[in-house]
Amino acid sequence: MARIEETFDDRDWYMIECDDPDCEQRFDDGWQILYRDEHPELERDMHYCPEHRLPECAICTNIMIDPAGWKDGQCPECIKEEIPNERS
Repeated sequence: MARIEETFDDRDWYMIECDDPDCEQRFDDGWQILYRDEHPELERDMHYCPEHRLPECAICTNIMIDPAGWKDGQCPECIKEEIPNERS
């Protein structure tokens, strides 16, 4: 996912580019917002494509913005807390 460095509607919202090459969704086609207070790894509220959702942690359902440090579908926080992943 690439971040598009521009704001929308004069607000500090940034858009995450969908990495599906066949995606025809546009920002004004109902892109959903990732809120910074719900996802601490984000620097600001960001939009993402509702048709091609970003991966989520299998345990806490945290959105995977940066896959670095993720193992078996778990985010680094759940790995650090040694929460077992029953799906693996």
